[in-house]
Amino acid sequence: MKHKRTYKSVVLALSAPLMLNGCASTDGMSNTALGCMGGALAGGVATFMGTGDVKKAAIGALAGGIVGCGVGAYIDAREKELEELAQKNSLKPEFERIAIDKEKGTSFSDDAEENVIASQVSLSTKKPMFASNRAEVTDPQQLKNLRGFLKGYIKSLDEASKIYVVGHTDSSGSASYNQKLSERRAKFIADELVKVGANPDRIFFEGVGESQPVASNQTEDGKRKNRRFELVDVMLDKRGDKGPERNMVPDEQVVQVASAKKTRIENVINDLPVVEKKDPSTQDKAPEPKVKASSKRRSESLGLNGVALSKFDQSYVVAALGERERESSIPFFPTAQADDSHFIGSCAYTAPVAESTLKSYTGRSIQKAKVSESITNLYGTAWYGMAAKTGITVGPIGIEKETLNPTHKPHISFYKNYDGSATQPDYKYPVSVETYRGDGTVLVRMFAKEDDALMRCTDVVFNTNGDRTTRASAVIYQENQDLMAKSFKMNLVEG
Repeated sequence: MKHKRTYKSVVLALSAPLMLNGCASTDGMSNTALGCMGGALAGGVATFMGTGDVKKAAIGALAGGIVGCGVGAYIDAREKELEELAQKNSLKPEFERIAIDKEKGTSFSDDAEENVIASQVSLSTKKPMFASNRAEVTDPQQLKNLRGFLKGYIKSLDEASKIYVVGHTDSSGSASYNQKLSERRAKFIADELVKVGANPDRIFFEGVGESQPVASNQTEDGKRKNRRFELVDVMLDKRGDKGPERNMVPDEQVVQVASAKKTRIENVINDLPVVEKKDPSTQDKAPEPKVKASSKRRSESLGLNGVALSKFDQSYVVAALGERERESSIPFFPTAQADDSHFIGSCAYTAPVAESTLKSYTGRSIQKAKVSESITNLYGTAWYGMAAKTGITVGPIGIEKETLNPTHKPHISFYKNYDGSATQPDYKYPVSVETYRGDGTVLVRMFAKEDDALMRCTDVVFNTNGDRTTRASAVIYQENQDLMAKSFKMNLVEG
């Protein structure tokens, strides 16, 4: 008995400082600090009593801290442990926290404390883990290091957390092929997690292809960085007192995190032009548009009186999205890059995102979260604007408030020489829809589904506060086999 009491003291000594380090304290020992200690002690003692292992008890104390001290302290302590674990296995970790607030929407930062529902880690090495077009880690030493990290990752994971594995690719190849490749990468990592002891019931995976770059795909170094995976700790607070976001079932919270990652505006502004540094007089290399003109359209015209795509102001759409301050005080659009207008703000330079599916470890598709409240001005609405003498309508537009998931399948219609009397459009195109969250705004990016459509893609920035006028609208279209661009404003169709 005396021997066990001694080790209980060791558990307390190990766990209390760790958890108290991330907890607020006033007037000596606050209720929060006591909660930290209580949660850590409970986790550590319970683990020790079941295993008799002091080291495992300390890990149990860390995981137990999410109950007593809350998510912030749990993440602080865990990130520190994972950083040491990564370095031990010759890996470099990058951490990010995902917070969701019903009023402010989703934010991504490295130090959020409030409303955090997930913590993400991405690993990198000098030599990329995934070779081009490969879905497995084949280097024996890298695989050994990876397994060493994953084993420790599982040990420090809170018992209520789910693991969301995300696979990525560079932009080489088609979007549909890259989506499948990225899914195989995510499944490979999920399999490795299970091999080192993870509970398969806690694992979800998804491949998002080339749609979430962290570096420019115009350089080989950027491509290597984009061939990666991410581990996301999706947390459920067992106390249930952290607001309505904490009261959803596990699958719904994973779906919410997956949706938040897909609607980041950063996903579409990373493909920057290459700047030649050797010769100061050298101009930036103009990026090649991914939207292609159709060889079938020679004599037809939408009558928009636009400009050549190469002369179009690429900052037009991005500027309309606004700027948002992250919790870590890092500008939403990095200042150094925003000043020189190198962001690619047009759908012409991106390909339609291949649809991906969130899956459980067994391969079961996870349905979207229950339908949330829609944005007031974007609930099955139609919008109208004039570009030169052509009237343009878009609708029906429907966007969920929390997830930004599209709820309707719109068409874009063009009425040439519109005088208010036409009832049938000259051209009408069904479109695919992607959504990205701005600062009180949402970018709705639409691509023509028909390969020979004159309209190739359209960007519309809507306000999310009920405003009946768009912040920006721009259409990329074909004229005489050239790609053209036209900006215009749209208004909500009344009645």
